[in-house]
Amino acid sequence: MYRVISFFVLFSFVSLMLYLHNLSGHSGTMNHALAHQTNQILIPDNVTAPSITGSVSKDLSGTWLLEIETNHFTFEPEKVGTQDISYNEGHAHIYLDGIKVNRLYGNYYNLDNLSPGKHEIKVTLNGNNHGVFVLAGKEIAYTETIEVP
Repeated sequence: MYRVISFFVLFSFVSLMLYLHNLSGHSGTMNHALAHQTNQILIPDNVTAPSITGSVSKDLSGTWLLEIETNHFTFEPEKVGTQDISYNEGHAHIYLDGIKVNRLYGNYYNLDNLSPGKHEIKVTLNGNNHGVFVLAGKEIAYTETIEVP
């Protein structure tokens, strides 16, 4: 009987520890993405903030092309993952209907074929540490909703 009770106590303890570990910031894919979304780089008032604009259009091949333009921002793919904070360099994150689909290191990205219906495309400017740039409480991002027939 002692072994059965010991087994349940030990099993419960290990299960609880695994559950709590899974809730921590960088374990599991979903928590990893959420951690990057909540990581913010606040742009100080004395810095010229980067900006982003863009467009999404159907190209001649029938797929959807995302084009962005940035100001006061340089793509630095070789620095991704470093903790160096520069307010005007990094990369971008592309979201399709709220789900991160890729990183962006330049001005163009092919979104491929999209299913019929409304789709929200969002591109955030991110620092080398993946934190999203924030100015006056708003993330620096381009967002467009398209209707696919």
